[in-house]
Amino acid sequence: MLPVRAALVLPVLLALAACEVTPEGEIVPQRGFLSGFAAPDVSGGPSARAEPGGSADLVEAAAIAGGDVVVAGPPGYCIDTSTVESSPRGGFAVLASCNILSAGQSGAAVTPALVTVSAGPREAQPVQPGAETLARLSDASALAADESDTLTMVYLAEGGDALLPGGAPQYWRGAFLVGARLIGIAVYAPPNSGLTRAEGRRLLELTAERIRRASPDAPIPVSGNGAGTSRG
Repeated sequence: MLPVRAALVLPVLLALAACEVTPEGEIVPQRGFLSGFAAPDVSGGPSARAEPGGSADLVEAAAIAGGDVVVAGPPGYCIDTSTVESSPRGGFAVLASCNILSAGQSGAAVTPALVTVSAGPREAQPVQPGAETLARLSDASALAADESDTLTMVYLAEGGDALLPGGAPQYWRGAFLVGARLIGIAVYAPPNSGLTRAEGRRLLELTAERIRRASPDAPIPVSGNGAGTSRG
């Protein structure tokens, strides 16, 4: 049996798998792409906002964790609403290409990627983990790492293909604080996506920035990660 979150991600994985990427980098849906896939009706909902000028099913932001955290991605990436989980203790959501989620009907063509976002419970003394801790918790070796006061990132050597069969084993994982909650992000590359290491890192950085800007103002506790170092 699939883990609950892996099962939630399955529809968008199938969507990604149903795409071809041309040598020029264009995304071409295959025949039958997204057939039968329907996102829940989120129009007018308090926790999601439809992409301007896009399909009613395309959502560019979703509130999770009791509204403390708003998940949003860079332009061209939307929420897969079927993956959203939210409770006062935390939440989870997946971002993917708006163009792919809409079967090519809306959104600019961006490099196919899958971005998972999780929010933990409120902590009295939240700590942003350092790169070594993040790699150890991921049970993978780090090929590169970067730490700052606001974001920890590691580029891991293995594990990416566990969520995306046939995808790249290497993937980026990050952690940062929104108020008293620890946020985790991972960026996965589906097969033949062409997502480079640098692009994956930039996608993670932009997503973290968008989440911070979209989320309600909250004091960010001092992190104990010994940040400010960079390597890799």
